[in-house]
Amino acid sequence: MKKIPLIAYLCVLLFLSACNKQEYFRDTGLQSGVFDENIYEFLQQRPFLFDSLVQVIDRAGMKEALQKEEVTFFAPPDRSLMLLMNAVNGNRYAAGKDSLGIADIPGDIWRKYLARYVFKGRYLMNDISRIDFARAALYPGQNIESYDGYIMNMGVVYGAYSGTQDVGPRTIWLTAVGDNLTDLSRALTEPVATSNLQPQNGVVHALAGIISFAYGSDFESVVNDNVP
Repeated sequence: MKKIPLIAYLCVLLFLSACNKQEYFRDTGLQSGVFDENIYEFLQQRPFLFDSLVQVIDRAGMKEALQKEEVTFFAPPDRSLMLLMNAVNGNRYAAGKDSLGIADIPGDIWRKYLARYVFKGRYLMNDISRIDFARAALYPGQNIESYDGYIMNMGVVYGAYSGTQDVGPRTIWLTAVGDNLTDLSRALTEPVATSNLQPQNGVVHALAGIISFAYGSDFESVVNDNVP
């Protein structure tokens, strides 16, 4: 009887293994960060993250800008707005005032703070300068005017990996600067959770939502001064 070479057996086993693999493996392709809708529609179609944000956009009168203009939007998730409204209503409760919802706050107040998250033009991660909060003189990120002229800072932090500096994951951070143009270590800042999302008319960087909307600024006092 003629012997079958060992290599032939191996080829048959590999073939059968490949056939079996097809039973549970399905190639669904690569995830794309490019979307057919405009920025406003992109947010509107993800209510589990941005339904309160969409209400704020409508109230602030910025819907058209996010539909038609080429902008970059650092989108604060609903958790940021929840933290803000909890703080606002906590202060109002202590002062014996009624609690408020998003619709109870005047649109011009929402506009003042929401516009700080919007920048004219497209800024993908590769377009943003490096920032190192411990060495801001060397890596300061970039100060930039937001949509209505308030100064913000955007920068990319180079993370470490296995003890080696600057070779790990990179994360965009957005910092509220205002008149404080020199000492970023004292400014409130927040990381981006998901970057480089590209709807039709610009770029969305989804913020992590670890701090309240408006960066713990004077929002609460402005509301208390203007809403009975």
